[in-house]
Amino acid sequence: MNSRFLPLPAAFLLAALLPLADAFGADPAPAPSPTPEAPLHEIGAAPSPTPEATLDRTPEATRTPTPTAEPTRRHHKHGNGGDDDDGNRVAVDDEAYVGANENIPGNVVAVLGPVAVDGTVQGNAVSVLGSHSRIDGTVHGNVVAVLGTMRLGPHAHVDGNVVVVGGILNKDPGAYVGGNVVRQNHGINFGEDSEVSSWWQNGISMGRPLAIGPHLHLFWILAVAQLLLYSLIALVFPGGVRKCGDTLAHRPGVTILTGVLSVIAIPVVFILLLVTVVGIPIAFVVLPLAIFCACIFGKASIFALIGRPIVGRATHPALATLVGGFIMCLFYLIPVLGILLWIVVMFLSFSCAMATVLAPVRESVAVHPPSVPPAPPAAPGSAVEAGLAVPAPDQGAPTPSAPPVDPAAPLLAAPIPVVTAPPAGVLPPVIAAVPAHGVEALLPRAGFWIRMVALLIDAVLIGVVTQMHGMMLFVLAGYGAVLWKFKGATLGGIIFGLKVVRLDSRPVDWPTAIVRALGCFISLVILGLGFIWIAFDRDRQAWHDKIAGTVVVRLPKAAPLV
Repeated sequence: MNSRFLPLPAAFLLAALLPLADAFGADPAPAPSPTPEAPLHEIGAAPSPTPEATLDRTPEATRTPTPTAEPTRRHHKHGNGGDDDDGNRVAVDDEAYVGANENIPGNVVAVLGPVAVDGTVQGNAVSVLGSHSRIDGTVHGNVVAVLGTMRLGPHAHVDGNVVVVGGILNKDPGAYVGGNVVRQNHGINFGEDSEVSSWWQNGISMGRPLAIGPHLHLFWILAVAQLLLYSLIALVFPGGVRKCGDTLAHRPGVTILTGVLSVIAIPVVFILLLVTVVGIPIAFVVLPLAIFCACIFGKASIFALIGRPIVGRATHPALATLVGGFIMCLFYLIPVLGILLWIVVMFLSFSCAMATVLAPVRESVAVHPPSVPPAPPAAPGSAVEAGLAVPAPDQGAPTPSAPPVDPAAPLLAAPIPVVTAPPAGVLPPVIAAVPAHGVEALLPRAGFWIRMVALLIDAVLIGVVTQMHGMMLFVLAGYGAVLWKFKGATLGGIIFGLKVVRLDSRPVDWPTAIVRALGCFISLVILGLGFIWIAFDRDRQAWHDKIAGTVVVRLPKAAPLV
């Protein structure tokens, strides 16, 4: 590893351990001496003058007030943080401020915020990811800034070292540094007016991967370049992109499970490759490159899957990828939701790529019967035309012929013509009876909103019964499984005339009901994306419907469930 990059993890480790530096070496504070209590008979009496008060005859006008000692613990400028019992001042996502008259016996640490020192710090001053840190007082320890800007004012007095990793150091000529000054920027500008600082303040700190603000033109150029790269992948590999997206659409449960298992297996595979020594190049080069390619290809497939309903299924995946990526970029600009969606999309991208490689969706192959010469047309009114099966004659028996017809005989007296059976291999048409459950599977599918309202009714009902207990979700799942088995719908579904049916036309049994109930947790755990999938799926199936092989249909008004 390049030695230039060693100070970066070392600085992070120093920033994490500095608040604990005094925890093991600080002397315990002496216990305060108890104040003697006045006897009961002296309560309410005028106190007797002490000898010191008797000897002090200085007039009040000329007496100099005795300065009171400042309390050691003071609140800093903002509210997210405070002083601990060891005298350290720590702030998270805020500024750690030391006033001009303050003396901090420990360290001053700010994470996701700057450090501002106008007073005295006996320990160290550390800022991690703070863009406007400044020292204009006295620091008897070290000053460390990681991924941020540090400014030493004219009154700054630092007895230790000044270390700036991945940032900018502005030092006034009047500032004093007793130790060394170390700068490790690695060619990246983290200054106050830099692109990285603006992206952090307007994007990541607000919970979104994309941001709108000054000095962000480079990030938007990179975002557009990535979107074009995804479209290029879809243009070059249209079949693979479709197949990868169909894996997520048709088997979401298997896809998520494959992704979770793959994430767990990656560290194990990495360690095994390192142990073999021969696999060290694979562990450091091939494995990270394979993970990167899987994420990129899977992300292109998800964008194509999102854009496919908008541009049409017959459109090339490249255009669908471009449209889907543009839609996701708009969602990435939403605070908090943007970063959560970005994390979910990255996980699903890797998951669907791994699921496609390890467990691809098998395409059904049509089996064509052997070609048979067509049967001769049946005579009008014959038994074959009516669809009735006529047994084939024996191969050795002669074919009966129709008796001759006398032209002078009346028409009604003419015999009914006998039609020979069709050749061997040709089956007569047979009308099959359709079971009742198969008819239900052909009913119209229930949409997203009506299902969500029915679910809300069930959730409110279970919430009232359980009084919003922590086991409410498990009770709701069990309630649904029982009613799906016996009634085919919960109370919310019964109100709106909905019913859960199986795609294979069989009644819902206990395994199907239990698997569907457990699959609801998978649909819920990733921001409810499995339920939102109903709005985009062609068969209006949620993820738990696809796992259990069920659909939710709308019954006719004349078909009650109870």
